[in-house]
Amino acid sequence: MNCFLKKKTFFFKKKVFNSNRIFKKNIIWFIILIQNNKIGIGECNPILDQYALNNLKKFEIELKILSNKILSLKKTEICCYYKYISYSSILFGLEQVFLSFKSQFPMLYHSEFIHGKKGIPINSLMWLNSFNNKKHAIKEIENQIIEGFSFIKIKINMELFHNQFFVLKEIKRKYPFIKIRVDANGCFKNIKKALYYLKKLYDLDIVDFMEQPISSGNWKNMSKICKKSKLPIALDEELANVNVLKEKKKLLDIISPQYIILKPSINGGFNGSEEWVLEASKRKIKWYVSSSLESNIGINAIAQWTFMMQKKYNNQNFNAHGLNTGILYVNNWISPLEIKKGFIWYNPYIKWEIKTLLNT
Repeated sequence: MNCFLKKKTFFFKKKVFNSNRIFKKNIIWFIILIQNNKIGIGECNPILDQYALNNLKKFEIELKILSNKILSLKKTEICCYYKYISYSSILFGLEQVFLSFKSQFPMLYHSEFIHGKKGIPINSLMWLNSFNNKKHAIKEIENQIIEGFSFIKIKINMELFHNQFFVLKEIKRKYPFIKIRVDANGCFKNIKKALYYLKKLYDLDIVDFMEQPISSGNWKNMSKICKKSKLPIALDEELANVNVLKEKKKLLDIISPQYIILKPSINGGFNGSEEWVLEASKRKIKWYVSSSLESNIGINAIAQWTFMMQKKYNNQNFNAHGLNTGILYVNNWISPLEIKKGFIWYNPYIKWEIKTLLNT
């Protein structure tokens, strides 16, 4: 058995902005496990993991220690390695390695998705810098509608809200069937401001819900917003680094949101994310899965898992997931993943091109 690490820098086609950050490039680590003809690959992507980003050197050291442990223990049960992992994105990478090793990469789960028979509905995504020019933003949304998207997610902030409100009003007039999700990334400073903008968006009658109106950690204030807002609220950053089951239950009971957004890279991998799904389902809170700017290897893993979760929790028809961020990279892996008419598909007739990754 051979286990080794590879690191690759991915470059965005253009700078992208949310309310908190500008993204120009992304450094991603890969764990590769090879034995005879069996291959397992896991992607460890720390770009949205604040703990990891604050100390990437420590992150890389932990990965090297983990890789050496796999070589010495020669076991592929993830429970053997929990005590060596402190980052959610590394845990997620290790889950991918062992699942794809047992099923043979690129497969993690046998399903109609991996065999190209069914796709997964997804939303498109518009970043803040798209709204500097209102005409350009309208054109971009129209292009996404022509491509087959019925759900469009847009990043918002207070500085560009006037432009965004104008654009959404125009889209509502021309395309009344379209649904918009807005992601505030915690940009509103207090309850009063959040509720003011939520009311304006509710009155447009085109917005499905708002993600994370205020910054995470303010459970009582977020709970008040969820109770008072006519527009449904989704939690995103709020879930990050809440990894103990008791705390997950407490958060959902106190805030009582209408939706949660799950990102395996920052929500404790597949196992941690499924805990959220289970607890949300008990409380009739809706959920959907989003990517964290992974490469196609990470997107492939998340898409396969999402398809399985939809079937397991009878969630096939109500929601579109955020699994299309792989298209943002100039130098992404060539893969069988395709986006067509608002769905992500796996085309089994297209081969992966990852030779550079597998060379030791």
